[in-house]
Amino acid sequence: MKITDCQIHEIGPFWDWLPESEELQHKILSEMMVAYLDAVGVERAVLFTGDTFESAAWMAEKLPKRIAFVPQINAEAPDIDAAMRAAKARHNAGQLGVRILISWPMDGSEARRLEAGGWDPVFAACERYRLPVFILITGLLPRAADIARRYPDLTLVIDHIGLRQPPADEPDDPPFAKLPELLALARFPNVHVKLCGLPSLSKEPFPYSDVAPHLRAIVDAFGAERLMWASDTSRFAGRTGIYRFQFPKTLGDYTGKHTYAESLLFIRESNVLTPVEKEAILGGTLQRVLNWPN
Repeated sequence: MKITDCQIHEIGPFWDWLPESEELQHKILSEMMVAYLDAVGVERAVLFTGDTFESAAWMAEKLPKRIAFVPQINAEAPDIDAAMRAAKARHNAGQLGVRILISWPMDGSEARRLEAGGWDPVFAACERYRLPVFILITGLLPRAADIARRYPDLTLVIDHIGLRQPPADEPDDPPFAKLPELLALARFPNVHVKLCGLPSLSKEPFPYSDVAPHLRAIVDAFGAERLMWASDTSRFAGRTGIYRFQFPKTLGDYTGKHTYAESLLFIRESNVLTPVEKEAILGGTLQRVLNWPN
């Protein structure tokens, strides 16, 4: 089984890099990232970046069998069509799609842009160029249904199972109150789910038996062939700069905090998944849907 992590961010150290040390920075970060992967038995990972992605592109070029990347897209880019066409052209260089943030920042500004049609040119261009879209739309899942309906040939991947998760957000009460909204999206064949953060919603230690039924419900609704496991370990461990500085809670203990190994083992050792389902969730679906070759 070629295990693939569908989301990590750059993993420290948090140094003030000098401009002339850019290549050294790339080398150090890539070595640390590979060490993280090797430590838990993950063969490949997709690195999610901001709209500047030089470091991720460098890693993907130097380590094409280990690292791919997905950058964040700005709806105000001057030529959306050209930008999405260029993104698609970078597929062989390791770019597997683009990411759109609707529920971040939490002031609702991007949700209002979505309602006003401001993201429509991006969706249309991504559909036209067959460019997968990862969408952070936590707390707004019914709006994802409208996107999926209007762009039926768009490959849409729901980030973080669409549910509020610690430490950057407060979970719903109960944590899976909005799960039916996610399951309702299964009727759209172009909707996939980044299976990320379920352990963070557990009130128990590993193996997080209280959330296993919710995992099973997601698999039953979508089928494993539309699910991609992601650890987002840097978010939960407090090793992404934005969470370290804006959300110091990540550096201490909080309900739902878990390790990289626990995130993987929750799926790999699950007793509610079949071996075939595990194979798909832990890499098979990503390889097929995002066309990341062996």
